[in-house]
Amino acid sequence: MGDHGLRYGKMRETPIGEAEDNNPALFLSVPKSLRNDLNFMKQLKTNSKELITHFDIYATLVEITNPKNPRVPKPIIHGSSLFHSLPTPRTCDSLRIPFEYCICRLKKTLVKNDNGIGKNAAKMMVEKMNFELANSEKVAKICSQLSLIENDEIIVEDYGGEQSERVYKITFSTTPGNGKFWGIVTYDPLNQKIQILSPKFPRLNKYEFQARCAKKVKSDLASYCYCNSWF
Repeated sequence: MGDHGLRYGKMRETPIGEAEDNNPALFLSVPKSLRNDLNFMKQLKTNSKELITHFDIYATLVEITNPKNPRVPKPIIHGSSLFHSLPTPRTCDSLRIPFEYCICRLKKTLVKNDNGIGKNAAKMMVEKMNFELANSEKVAKICSQLSLIENDEIIVEDYGGEQSERVYKITFSTTPGNGKFWGIVTYDPLNQKIQILSPKFPRLNKYEFQARCAKKVKSDLASYCYCNSWF
C-alpha cells in the first residue's frame, strides 16, 4: 500500500493534489506460485480498474488469513475480496464513500458571484468548529475560539448537475492562526437554506506548531486548534 499525497500546502490545493489525497495508491505483489494462474491474474487486472475501498482491502485480508480461531468469529464485511468478481454498481454511494472523498465526481465550477452563499456557509462551518472545540473535554480550555476572516478569499465551487438543490465546496480561512479549511454544503435556492454535509472540515495548511497543546492530549481536533499558550 502507498501513502496519500500531501495533505496541506500549495500542491494539495491543485486538482492533482486533491485526487492524491482522496485516493491513496495501492500496489499488490502476487506470490510467484500464483502468477501462472491465468484466471486469477486476469481477475486481479480487471479489478485493478475498478473503484476500490478500504472495506475491499479488509475483505481481501480476511480471505488471505482465513484464521481457524478468529478473534471475531463472524466479522462484519462491508467490502468484497479483490480475488473475485466484484459486485456492481461500483459507485461512491454503493461503496459507502463519503461525498467529499468521492473521486467519481464531475468537474467543479468556480462560482464568482455567490450572492453571500460562501460567506454564510463559511460562518456556519466556523460555528460548528467552535462548538466542537468548546464541548471537548480535552481542548475546551486550551484552544482558542475561531473567527472567519471575512475579507479573505472565500472560494465557492459548484459540483454541477441538473438538480435544483446545489452542492458546493467552500474553502475559507480562520483566525487566529490563519487556518485554511474546506467543507461541503447543500443550498436550496427556493428557501435559501444551507445545510452542512461535511462531518469534519479538512485543513489545507500546516498547523503542527500552533496545535502542540492539542497533540499533547491526543485530541482529534488538533487541526482546528490554535493553542492559548505555547507552554
